[in-house]
Amino acid sequence: MSTNFPPKLAIHLAESVRFFRRRYRKRLARCQEKFSEKAIHDLRIETRRMLALLDLLEAFRFEESLKKLRKAFKKRLDAFDDLRDTHVQLVLLKPLWPDFPEAGELKKHLCKCEKRLEAVMSREIRSTKSGHLNRCLKGLQMSLRNCAEHPSARHRTGLAQTLLGGAFRKVVLLRRQIRRDNPDTIHRMRVAFKRFRYTAELLQPFLPHFTKERIARMKEFQAAAGNIQDVAVLLERLAKDIKTGDVKPAWVKNLRSELLRQERRAINSFMARIDELTDFEPERPAPFAPKPEFVSQ
Repeated sequence: MSTNFPPKLAIHLAESVRFFRRRYRKRLARCQEKFSEKAIHDLRIETRRMLALLDLLEAFRFEESLKKLRKAFKKRLDAFDDLRDTHVQLVLLKPLWPDFPEAGELKKHLCKCEKRLEAVMSREIRSTKSGHLNRCLKGLQMSLRNCAEHPSARHRTGLAQTLLGGAFRKVVLLRRQIRRDNPDTIHRMRVAFKRFRYTAELLQPFLPHFTKERIARMKEFQAAAGNIQDVAVLLERLAKDIKTGDVKPAWVKNLRSELLRQERRAINSFMARIDELTDFEPERPAPFAPKPEFVSQ
């Protein structure tokens, strides 16, 4: 067990495990009770936050075994990928159906896929248990509290700021690799930025200048990049469905042209604000702040 944590940081991380452990169980129970698009979305958010917390502990080199825990939560998150993509695609296409009546068969195809995926995932989620994961997380929580009770004389101040600075540098590096004609390069930067944002949220009590307003701006910046990815994934799906014969090219020829225009507009809009990234650069390490708080969303 690692004790190379300042006590206040160890206590905060223990409380974070407790907070997100309980939130995850509530979201899972709600999804099992009522399998709706919102319940699925909320459960995915909590799963992502739990993964972010486990990633944070790994980055701090916490010496408990986290690989199995992370693998379990990642598997649960990935299970929803196809259904989540279908939900997003139907939302994206909803305002376009009246202008592209020839795409009516595509709509039927997507709705049929949605119903099939919902049936499969509904059965799977109802059979999902959380007892073992909950016990593992409780053990993790106790280990962190033990770190606070038996601190090492070797711990360094400024750990939170140092870690956040490293996450930000990775975002900057990927920003330099962005190409307008390659949405994947924007997506890679967005994934790194999301991790940076989650880290800032989890360590917010030790980062006074990362206010709720600033984190809200970070979410908006991330969402602008996410709009590009949503359209790109839909275009990839159309190409795949045409190849497999599930969708005829004539159904989506004009619709695809419109989606390509939307993708270009989204890219131009995001690139026009890309320099906002510098507004989120962390400050240099400072002493730890006191009382832990939690960002609820």
